[in-house]
Amino acid sequence: MRRPSLTPPPSREHTDEVSGETETVTAYDWMGGRVWVRDSARRALLVIELFADESVRPEQKALWLPHMMFADPPAARDAAGDDPQGMVAALAWEAYGIDVTGDRPHDAGAAAFDWAQDAARIRASLMSAYGLDWDDASRSLSFCDLVGLLASLMETAESSPFAEAVSARLAKPPAPTKWNKEEREALEARKRHFALKTAASDPVRAQNDAAADQFAAALAAAKRKAARNG
Repeated sequence: MRRPSLTPPPSREHTDEVSGETETVTAYDWMGGRVWVRDSARRALLVIELFADESVRPEQKALWLPHMMFADPPAARDAAGDDPQGMVAALAWEAYGIDVTGDRPHDAGAAAFDWAQDAARIRASLMSAYGLDWDDASRSLSFCDLVGLLASLMETAESSPFAEAVSARLAKPPAPTKWNKEEREALEARKRHFALKTAASDPVRAQNDAAADQFAAALAAAKRKAARNG
């Protein structure tokens, strides 16, 4: 999945012909050409929901995906050349972090978050930390920028509902000693409180892990900074 950048690829607003809703789209490179991908945060979550929906057959998902992903599906088909499946797989990974083919390496550790279960925490944290209303930000922010903002919450000294939950899930219990029983029990209680109740499907799990890598790195950086500052 691409990372936030101060020199991002070109982007523009796109209005859906069916819903009339406006969202951001970004230009991604493919085989020397440019493909406009609907990579707003809201669009990405709709694609993630599609992959998580086990009631929809894989072949049906394959038919729907190009129309959900691309601002101009016919132009995208032309840009794909002889490898439309390869283009969809590559851009789904770049834009959404979704592993369509199952060959992207990713950690198989404990899940760090869930877009559905943590929805209220994400809404509240974006508002309290950045003053962002979810309904507006989810259409104007790219998905990678949203993940970057959430990862940055792990670095700040200010607490947020999302950072509290992810920190608890990623925390490793200390080695047991006769002096830290209460500390270990408190951490286990926090882990139970914030425990995720659903298991994501493999493509979505890869997306979760790709984002969680950023959360874990930000949390580790914050801990190192705190240690240096005493």
